[in-house]
Amino acid sequence: MKILVVDDSLLDRKLLIRILMKSGISQEILQAEDGEQALEILATNYMDICLVLLDWQMPKVSGIELMAGVVKIPELSKIPIIMVTASGSDENKKAAHQINPNLAGFLVKPYKPEDLMTLIKPFLK
Repeated sequence: MKILVVDDSLLDRKLLIRILMKSGISQEILQAEDGEQALEILATNYMDICLVLLDWQMPKVSGIELMAGVVKIPELSKIPIIMVTASGSDENKKAAHQINPNLAGFLVKPYKPEDLMTLIKPFLK
């Protein structure tokens, strides 16, 4: 199974991946720098992706726009999504849960590695 990390910041993607690898995550990690690229990856890998870690603010297609589209596609809607974002207002959390009632988690940057791992462990197979 694979994990898809979607964030326009290369530094944030590298940090997140480093945390996963240091924690012993054995899943292959795919990367996308925006929602548009994430859609392409999801289209070809959706059966193998067990989790999406998704930033909110990105160019082209934002994280919230991506999630709004994904939840409408039965094959993709089953993939757990955790928002990992600096956009952590209560209003944004509420909006994310309205768009995706099955949202697996909402983690605000900067975050502690142990908080990330606590959120993702239930979804790793």
